[in-house]
Amino acid sequence: MPVIRPRTKDRKVRRIRMRALMTALVLAAGTMTVLGADPPVPQVIAEGEAPMKTRWGRTVMYVMDEAGLDLRASDADKLDQLNYSFALIKNGKADGSHWMGIRKAEAFLKKHPHIDGVLSVGGWGAEGFSDACATEEGRRALADSILALMDKHGFHGVDIDWEYPGISGNGIKSRPEDVENWYALLALLREGLDQRETLHGREYILSVALGAGDSHMKVIDPERLDALLDQAVVMAYDLSGFDKQTGHHAGLYPGSNKANTGARAVQALVDSGLSRSKILLGIPAYGRVWRQVSGGGDGLAQRAGTSGNKTVGFDHVLRLTDDGYVCHYDEDAQAAYWFDGSSFVSAEDDRSIAFKCSWLIEQGLQGTAVWSYNQDASGAMLAMLDAALR
Repeated sequence: MPVIRPRTKDRKVRRIRMRALMTALVLAAGTMTVLGADPPVPQVIAEGEAPMKTRWGRTVMYVMDEAGLDLRASDADKLDQLNYSFALIKNGKADGSHWMGIRKAEAFLKKHPHIDGVLSVGGWGAEGFSDACATEEGRRALADSILALMDKHGFHGVDIDWEYPGISGNGIKSRPEDVENWYALLALLREGLDQRETLHGREYILSVALGAGDSHMKVIDPERLDALLDQAVVMAYDLSGFDKQTGHHAGLYPGSNKANTGARAVQALVDSGLSRSKILLGIPAYGRVWRQVSGGGDGLAQRAGTSGNKTVGFDHVLRLTDDGYVCHYDEDAQAAYWFDGSSFVSAEDDRSIAFKCSWLIEQGLQGTAVWSYNQDASGAMLAMLDAALR
């Protein structure tokens, strides 16, 4: 078993906060002398880029591989990290042979070196984790292949999206010992990433994606994860949408009829030993749509003829009022929703995004993780996040 080195509070977050504090003191007093403080760390800025203002929180976006992948240069100064999704598991090893947009991603990251590229492995319905991790030999082979694929494409971190260890609700194979094997896989990856940190003199990121529902969280030990991870993405979305009653699919607080929320999931993890500074609040760049809604009113918590299985991208959400929808806002849940008398849409808007950003800063979280860049076709959500975190 590899030696596990506890992960200290995220160093990049500390540097960001120190720079912000120093800037604020300069503005307030005109001059500043901070005894014993480390000097601000110079920003790495690619040729032709303007210097960036400090963000109070890390902005991470998942980007789905696709043939026509469009990574916009205008978004670069608003991003800290791209999680390239997804490597799959074939014959017990990480595989990216299906990728179509990887060269564009490599070129984008090379041009904008302040953005950390992270390799995401797995995803919803991705098979192979349970079998590959069932033995020590299999775990080592999988970990080595993940790290090799990361190195090959110039990424500087790994994000494990095993959805979910020990749970086969999405049709994947599972075993009772999956959770223990998951920890063991993460320990091997941590060992390999730490070796690269020593060799190359830069940080390598280990991240996991965590479900925000009770069934997903009750089987994990956050304190144990804290010793291994740099980031934990709390997927605080899709909390409604799988039945025929409308609701908030990404509410921050309890509202209407839903108990599972982003804030509740974060607090449960913190209470069980996961550092706030390692948590990324998951935010969806898409809305969920229920159709044939009955009961009138504003459509919230009403029966529908369909589940919320249809999704629409953020640019579509921004056009809903032009299409005859009325926008509503649940102050209790801090969640936006739209209703046209028949169809109900749960999604983010500028108010919910601003509130979530204010909340995560207040809570001392590491930042946000958005699913996904591809669903924010114009960059409107990224711009809202950037403005709220400045």
